[in-house]
Amino acid sequence: MKIACFITSHGFGHATRTLALISKLAKTSSLEISIFSTLPDWFFHENLDSIPFQTIHLKTDVGLVQKTPFEHDLNSTLDQLYSFLQFENNKRIITLLEKGEFDFIFCDISPLGLHLSKKLGIPSCLLENFTWDWIYEEYLTRNNNFKKPIEQLKDIFQSANLHIQTTPICNPLQNAHPINPIFRPAKKDGMAIRKSLGIKEEEQVILVTTGGIPQKYSFINKIKEDHNRFYILTGAFSEYERGSNFCLLPHKSAHYFPDLIQSADGIVGKVGYGTVAEVWAAQKPFIAVFRENFRESQPMRNFINQNISGFEIGDQTFHKGDWIDDVGSFLEINENKRVTSPVNGSDQAVQLITEWLDHKRVA
Repeated sequence: MKIACFITSHGFGHATRTLALISKLAKTSSLEISIFSTLPDWFFHENLDSIPFQTIHLKTDVGLVQKTPFEHDLNSTLDQLYSFLQFENNKRIITLLEKGEFDFIFCDISPLGLHLSKKLGIPSCLLENFTWDWIYEEYLTRNNNFKKPIEQLKDIFQSANLHIQTTPICNPLQNAHPINPIFRPAKKDGMAIRKSLGIKEEEQVILVTTGGIPQKYSFINKIKEDHNRFYILTGAFSEYERGSNFCLLPHKSAHYFPDLIQSADGIVGKVGYGTVAEVWAAQKPFIAVFRENFRESQPMRNFINQNISGFEIGDQTFHKGDWIDDVGSFLEINENKRVTSPVNGSDQAVQLITEWLDHKRVA
């Protein structure tokens, strides 16, 4: 089976769920994958193991232009949107798709993939928990120039032949197939990760993350004062650094992120799809930091409140490190929100895709 995957580069969360699905699909059929994205190659190698794939460095959508993991620039977003949605200079990509004889084009909220699918008559599958037209609707009251891109994107997203919505779903649609959260299973036992990082078995461990968008932490000195716990911080670090009660891990490190979650007693960080899905799967408590003025935040908040133990803090509280004083009580939280055996949405998605392709072949 040959699949062209168009993946948004808005953080790592969209790619993690796509690659989890591809990895599961590879267990049912031999695959050849072509990935269109601007995410780094090491990330795909880390997540696809022995599955053959090629990467084509390509901007597949605009999303939101981020100043930081918590702030976006609407004016820059609009400027880039109007340019991008003209869909110019794609002759090389069209040639690749025509020669590739792909069974279908898979899109994780990339409008470019769906646009080319319709243009070339190649079947398409859309995976999303939100689409960009729905996100941009919130900004119409501030800038009416979002109206035209919203209308164009709505038509594009509605053109998908198979539409899968993965929980937490922001905008449930009747013609779409709802599934559970998609998460990457851990590869190693949490204690093995602790041992490799030189963390004592009995130590309490806190994992700090802002997802795939780089962030430097201003509260490291405050962490150094907490001798009761060990902190693993992932982020925009040039190299690994180890202190007496903490370590800094670059995004590209020897440690798989779902394994780090398994090693932790609790997670603190930015709410993003990949982190939330994998924290839910591991059944770990979460101190959640939401992005302001981002429409996905409320559906995420609803899901976390119903399914994950922990509490919410503001981004300023996070940046100042004021939450560090509450970590002890945070780890004592034992709310009755545990799922005995979380069902991975990737299993459900693979079944939907397989049935869709079988139906197409019969037709």
